[in-house]
Amino acid sequence: MYKILVVEDDKDMCKMIAQTLKKKGYNVAKAYSGEEAVKKIISMNYDLAIVDFILPDMDGIEVIQKIRNIGLSISVIMISAYGNDLVKSKAKKLGVGQFLDKPFNLSKLLKVVNPAIAGQHQKIA
Repeated sequence: MYKILVVEDDKDMCKMIAQTLKKKGYNVAKAYSGEEAVKKIISMNYDLAIVDFILPDMDGIEVIQKIRNIGLSISVIMISAYGNDLVKSKAKKLGVGQFLDKPFNLSKLLKVVNPAIAGQHQKIA
């Protein structure tokens, strides 16, 4: 079973995404801040992180930079209502596979989750 970490400070949005993924059979954990996300990613081998750009303690780009600096190559989908071209460019350079602008349809998210996980497992194989 694939493990996904949802990193979103809006608790209702985080729960909604997590519940949707759980219904599809994924093992899902939640983090409400960047620091919490980094700690969880270091301690658990997740297949995918869905990371909001705006978080209370650091932005999503900083979260990804921290995990990349540690040497972890987890697949990432970034979500944000504030995704301008500069943010998207930085995310892409850090290996973010997909960037979804809020608001997004949960079915759209589900369509990009499996390819993101499959891409990660192809890199490892």
